[in-house]
Amino acid sequence: MIRSPGAACLSPLAGAVGLLLLAMAALALGSPFGCAHVVAPPGGPPDSIPPLLIAVLPDSFSVVPDFDDKVRFQFDEAISEQGLQNSVVLYPFDPRPRVDKAKRELRVRPREGWVSGRIYHLRVEPVIQDLFNNRIRQPIPYVFSTGAPLPLNAAVGTVFDRITGRPLARGRVDMVWLPDTLRYGMIADSLGAFQVKSLPLGEYLAIGYEDLNNNQRADDFDRSDTLGVRLGSTDTLRLEFHIFRHDTLGPQLTSAKAIDSLIVELSFDGYLHPDSAVSASMVELFALADSTPIELDTVLHNWQYTTWRDSVQAARRAAADTLGAAAGEAQPAAQPAQPPVNPGRRPGAPRPGPPGRQEPTPQETQAPAALPDRRLFVVAAASIPPGTIGVRVRRLFNLSGMEGGSETSYEQPPREEPPPAPEQPPGQGAG
Repeated sequence: MIRSPGAACLSPLAGAVGLLLLAMAALALGSPFGCAHVVAPPGGPPDSIPPLLIAVLPDSFSVVPDFDDKVRFQFDEAISEQGLQNSVVLYPFDPRPRVDKAKRELRVRPREGWVSGRIYHLRVEPVIQDLFNNRIRQPIPYVFSTGAPLPLNAAVGTVFDRITGRPLARGRVDMVWLPDTLRYGMIADSLGAFQVKSLPLGEYLAIGYEDLNNNQRADDFDRSDTLGVRLGSTDTLRLEFHIFRHDTLGPQLTSAKAIDSLIVELSFDGYLHPDSAVSASMVELFALADSTPIELDTVLHNWQYTTWRDSVQAARRAAADTLGAAAGEAQPAAQPAQPPVNPGRRPGAPRPGPPGRQEPTPQETQAPAALPDRRLFVVAAASIPPGTIGVRVRRLFNLSGMEGGSETSYEQPPREEPPPAPEQPPGQGAG
């Protein structure tokens, strides 16, 4: 048999081609030697870019009468199944909207179907990710209507912590549309600011709250604040919520202690409303041994007492500076400030409304000038005698508008006498 000179060269090449074809066939048939996970193409940088939204169907802010399909969020790459069921919040609030996906598409519809003539708000949460675990960085808001006109209105503002006066990061806001009680909502940002647009026209119960258990509704144990508002087609309501834990009982006196021979500090089990009027008629001090009443000058909230105390200290410093001035430059010494009597509302502070419901104005409001505190300060008209002193309090109001009062006692120490003046050195008597 005569062999061609090129046969020896062709045989290895044919064998290599055959092996390659077998390997490709094995991959196509699902061979166990095939890859089971997605990897980035070799030779390039790793994929670190999250999915990019390229379209929404129907378009955002569109009006689609009798819509009966799924809202489709289309991305520029395949998205993962991971976290899919918690990826969408739907308003009017639906606790379990139907969420599914195609390769590059997120699909949403209410569990009970779309209702004709209604405005819907959706928010895609930043849990959507690609196959390489790159998550979207910001929520995706979306609004459309199944027939109702979309108004150009908005509710914007800030959620504050009433006790500290600071903005509350990630506080929630619910806009409950009356009388149907359909609920729209928004999460405040890291600075406590929120914004929700294109709401149905009418009356609302607006609730700002701290969602402690993350169930997306205001519970009785959540700190909250409630406003009654009306929203027109082009209104922009500027709202401020000052959230606190609401009490069902009025404030109760828990302890008293002497600051000095004239001033007594009273402590309560809850925060007092800093703008509620307090006066000497609300507090009684009396010697417990014989019930002898002690005359009072005034009663002060903590912020009033702090202002008065600081003014006294400033007056004393000014008097010391005056006494140390050069001779011949005599100036009248500054007089210590007197404690204010029935000071009422601090200038610049908002007037308190009915507990749990306030009517905001469209203009931007100011944070409260005075923060709540659990203390009152009682200033006596004369030195309080030493011994056991009874204290009785009534008609005090907390932040929830609940009235309370009770009584206790404390020990008033003997008054400290000033040290005797030093004897005059010999030869320096009055001439």
